[in-house]
Amino acid sequence: MAKRVLDLTGRELASISAREFKDAVKASEGRVVAAEVVVASKPLVDGVSNVELAARFGADILILNMYDALNPSVEGVPEVLASLQGIAEFVQRFVGNNLEPVEEGLIPEGRRLSEKTVKRSIELGSRLIVVTGNPGLGVTWDKIAVGVEKTVSITGTRALVFGGKMHSGGLKNEKMYDLALIERVMSSGADGVLVPAPFTVPGASPENIEKVVSLAEKYDALVMCTIGTSQEGSPKEVIRSIALHSKACGCDIHHIGDSGYSMGVAIPENILELSLAVRGVRHTYKRISMSHLR
Repeated sequence: MAKRVLDLTGRELASISAREFKDAVKASEGRVVAAEVVVASKPLVDGVSNVELAARFGADILILNMYDALNPSVEGVPEVLASLQGIAEFVQRFVGNNLEPVEEGLIPEGRRLSEKTVKRSIELGSRLIVVTGNPGLGVTWDKIAVGVEKTVSITGTRALVFGGKMHSGGLKNEKMYDLALIERVMSSGADGVLVPAPFTVPGASPENIEKVVSLAEKYDALVMCTIGTSQEGSPKEVIRSIALHSKACGCDIHHIGDSGYSMGVAIPENILELSLAVRGVRHTYKRISMSHLR
């Protein structure tokens, strides 16, 4: 039987293979927390990086947003540790990065999904590549599906590949929970799909998320419910409600975005609140307190 994420030490999180980690997530029954961090933003607290804050307040997974795979850098982290594997060892967590399926010239080349950036992400130690889009870039489900297929063909089993949306991305002509579009992402080989968590975007009803979860079972895909609409800065009661509804819907991974007091990292207390809601004090305190020497 696979070891649960709940029982993995920090050292194990930093070194576990992508495939083993997927099994560990499945075994955790909806008690895995992911925090997204904008690597170019200044640290929220002087003397400690945002990736360290996110890890210490309860995240098992760190997803680096706006990470330039061709010019790797993370604000507040020593340059020698700026690779994805370096960050994983620095914070003792499972670490991945976003790549965006957009046209050339819209964003720096190191953030854009291409054969070069996928290969470079793997070389840097990514074990989770998330195919998605930041606000205003107009990334469609179709572009995500094509991006997932391309990424899977390059990564093989070296990294998990997730695809999906945390928000509309500026599009008004595409339904967020169109099951036909979401299924295309899954059938492209995705290990997991991202959808906005209950109550985070218009139409984000628990019923819609339950349909996605049911569809994901057909493809052996994980479901990550995301808070990517600046509600990561909402009162803790809102975080708790979103988390519990996400868990009831069957979400495997509970994601909290990078917009707290400003763009960069969620309010740290809300990462903690999310963790407490989906797994209680026992597993939360274990994650945030465990020594790096274990």
